[in-house]
Amino acid sequence: MPADIKFEIGGRYRNRFGWYEILEISGDRIHIRYEMDGREQTVDIKTQKRIIGNIFIEEESVSPYNDVSLNRKYFTTLGYISNHGFVEAIIPLKSKNGFDRNYFQIKGHHPSSDLQGYYLHTDPHVDKWGVEMRLTFDIPKAISLSDLNFGGPFMPVDSPESGKLRINNNELCYRLLKIGFELGGNQNVQEIEVNIPERYRIDFRKGSSID
Repeated sequence: MPADIKFEIGGRYRNRFGWYEILEISGDRIHIRYEMDGREQTVDIKTQKRIIGNIFIEEESVSPYNDVSLNRKYFTTLGYISNHGFVEAIIPLKSKNGFDRNYFQIKGHHPSSDLQGYYLHTDPHVDKWGVEMRLTFDIPKAISLSDLNFGGPFMPVDSPESGKLRINNNELCYRLLKIGFELGGNQNVQEIEVNIPERYRIDFRKGSSID
């Protein structure tokens, strides 16, 4: 974490409102101008350092690796599956309340029964041990499978659907939900991008444009 942040006149920093330039330093306060709209404001240095540190921690929490190159591949992959992926949950009736509660904690609302990718398993002849979550995605045409990285030891396998692969893993799918993905295949790419660390958004956008 950048604990020893040093503010300098002309330096570029950011807070919750966006990036800004420091115009003046006076004691324990700085006068800043926001890049987005040119608005100027005088703010407390200690508060700004805390905000920068919090933003850093939040971004690190969604970056699976310490290695920048691996994180770039990961966020490129997220961009790709945001346009080419389908997230689903197969839920035994005995696990419905628990899954719905987890979903609410992540998304802030309960899943509806007609939600795409939300499947209640009601076959009494098949005893499922619990919720099974799955990501299915198109086999990329413009890049190699080796260029994809899902943030851990998640290995794609052949899907029954032609031209697709899938990963059966609850941890991965919950991670996708937390970063802004929804069950189903209709993702709001812009909403997901908001949760991508800023330094990796260019990689996410690159991935979302891959065919």
